[in-house]
Amino acid sequence: MIRPVRRRTAVLAALPVLALALVGCGSVHEQTQQVSDPADGTSADAGDIAVRNVVVVASEDGDEATVFASFANRGAEDRLVEVRVGDSAATPPDGSLELPASGYASLSPDSTRLDVEGGDIEPGQFVEIEFRFDEAPRATVEALVKPADGLYEDALIASRSTPSA
Repeated sequence: MIRPVRRRTAVLAALPVLALALVGCGSVHEQTQQVSDPADGTSADAGDIAVRNVVVVASEDGDEATVFASFANRGAEDRLVEVRVGDSAATPPDGSLELPASGYASLSPDSTRLDVEGGDIEPGQFVEIEFRFDEAPRATVEALVKPADGLYEDALIASRSTPSA
């Protein structure tokens, strides 16, 4: 008679432990199960055009900003015709940025620059950025505005005035 009591006690003692173990199994979120963007910026898709690593770098006063972005075109040739950052709009220097069929293009100070003036785009805030294409649908992302320091120290250099000799 002592043995059945011990078994019942052991089973009753194990139930809370078993319940906790089962609850823990239901909320497993391994790193490989979650989608993340390992780049510095945000991403979106516009039809066959993948818009990647979107970053805005702005001056401390928010009067000038530069847009960084990469484009991978999986379809036919297209063009980026306008970028809206908050309430401000800008076009690439040549009127549009060619996105070759099955090719790549980018906006950066080292390739095609896209500077935005006005609009009070200050570092530390999130801003809506809309990319408008000739053929592809529009793509909109929310991006964090970064200050022009560290990795982005020279991002606004083209629009800064140089001291006279």
